[in-house]
Amino acid sequence: MEKICIIIPCYNEAQRLELEVFREFVGKEERFDFCFVNDGSQDNTSEVLRRAVALEPNRFLLVDNADNRGKAEAVRSGILYVNSLNRYHIVGYLDADLATPLEDLYLLAEVMDRQPEVCMTMGARLKRLGANVQRKAYRHYLGRGFATLVSMLYQLPVYDSQCGAKLLKSELIPVGFSEKFRSGWLFDVELILRIREKHADYNRIIHEVPLNTWVEKGDSRIKFKHLLKMPRELFNIYCRYMGRE
Repeated sequence: MEKICIIIPCYNEAQRLELEVFREFVGKEERFDFCFVNDGSQDNTSEVLRRAVALEPNRFLLVDNADNRGKAEAVRSGILYVNSLNRYHIVGYLDADLATPLEDLYLLAEVMDRQPEVCMTMGARLKRLGANVQRKAYRHYLGRGFATLVSMLYQLPVYDSQCGAKLLKSELIPVGFSEKFRSGWLFDVELILRIREKHADYNRIIHEVPLNTWVEKGDSRIKFKHLLKMPRELFNIYCRYMGRE
């Protein structure tokens, strides 16, 4: 099976980044490597990541951005760097807090293995029998309201655009990541819209995959000030991708 590299964006993660979990995972799983992106952290995240890469030089990579660029640019810089190495046919990204456990990456990869036409898989936090999806009620309903708005506003049949677990084949990287994103937090929506612009069959090549586990972590990186910016960012994205520019 082809190797996969997962981007882990990190901002001030020195105290909560569970690097031993990553090391245990690569110790038993040959398919997945990880590229950590330090996004201009103000704590000692850079030092922690450098030590980790020194311990796993064949499995861990590091992009060390001197300034804080936001999650969108952290993910983008990591994906562009990994793609430049020409080692991986599939890349992806995952939140550093491991709300989605590393084992659920298998679910996203298996869909691509079984269906060669699928070029991108997205985790979906679907609360259902047999799954362990833990989320505070108010965040669940805010999330469902936002997802419904995105689906209606951009005419996208998507259930959970904002889940932090995604994989995509390298041929989609020029389409999705060549240009900077307009939004620092809603870039997942932009990514889907960019792919739709170039691929009329986007609904066939992008699949959402229900996760087995997603456990909300207390230290959310989304703050109230980010929520205040979202209406403007939604409007800017709409103007760009829905033909108003």
